[in-house]
Amino acid sequence: MMNVRYLWWRSCYDGVLHAFPLAAGARLAHRHYRASCTHAAPPDLTRARVEGPRCTLCLLIIGEPAVAKSP
Repeated sequence: MMNVRYLWWRSCYDGVLHAFPLAAGARLAHRHYRASCTHAAPPDLTRARVEGPRCTLCLLIIGEPAVAKSP
């Protein structure tokens, strides 16, 4: 089983945080980055952020809970 790490970047296209994989082939030939949900954004229109709304489809695809668990 391959472990893939993800960066949550805010897309300036839709203002939502998308899960961008840190894996070979994650960058498209025309210099856009592809998120798990197939949303694509050029590097100059993405910003590393941890706060804000996360893409529901990215959450479902990578298997991360949409709501933080209580301690």
